[in-house]
Amino acid sequence: MSLKERVVIVTGAGSGIGRGTAELLASEGAKIVIAEINQTGGMDTLEAIVSAGGTAKFIQTNVADEQSVRLMVEAAVACYGSIYGLVNNAGIELEAELSSMTVADWDRILSVNLRSVFLCSRAAIPHMRREGRGSIINIASVHANFGFERYSAYDASKGGIVAVTRTIALENGPYQIRANAICPGYIDTAMWASWLGAQPDPEKTERETRQWHPLRRRGTPLDIARAVRFLLSDEAEWITGISLVVDGGMSARFFGS
Repeated sequence: MSLKERVVIVTGAGSGIGRGTAELLASEGAKIVIAEINQTGGMDTLEAIVSAGGTAKFIQTNVADEQSVRLMVEAAVACYGSIYGLVNNAGIELEAELSSMTVADWDRILSVNLRSVFLCSRAAIPHMRREGRGSIINIASVHANFGFERYSAYDASKGGIVAVTRTIALENGPYQIRANAICPGYIDTAMWASWLGAQPDPEKTERETRQWHPLRRRGTPLDIARAVRFLLSDEAEWITGISLVVDGGMSARFFGS
């Protein structure tokens, strides 16, 4: 599953799934573009990759902003000459009931989570078409497949990611560009820790949510990074337009209830 010398953009690579993905792909020989709005996080990931002998470039990017995305892709091509892979991972969440959510909060969630997939894919696809190959991986969520109270905007954004992934696959298959989504279950990241800490009884919630996964643990960024690595690789060259659930069995429990 060698990705040696292949240029891969990873958005939101300053922490969590994005960082784990960037580091794993770099260890496989890929040249990584760290597209991250947080300079400290982006530089930390860059340092980790370079220290391990990998190749990476950090480009501070607001993935919800058209010009910022355009400049990021242009800089990536100027540096490395081409783009093979795009991992649309950047995302945020907000807990609020639909009836009390502000328009600004709704727009912010949809902009960072879904608009970014549109902007980054649109900017990268012409370069992939010129190369005659490419692979786009969009990080969605199990929230794309079933709902949770107080997460209407997040659920909508992740469901939208799965839907647009199919269309990207259809439109770009003739150019040998594949597009797939990954739907993670609950992953141990800073975002998860922040959510857990805000619960009335974090210890009880931690125990309960672990039990939601039949494998009796939450996922790690590496669990998702390995799935990304596979879908980017030539081993998956006849896989496109799918939504791959990587959730430790969580969906089996919910769908079966």
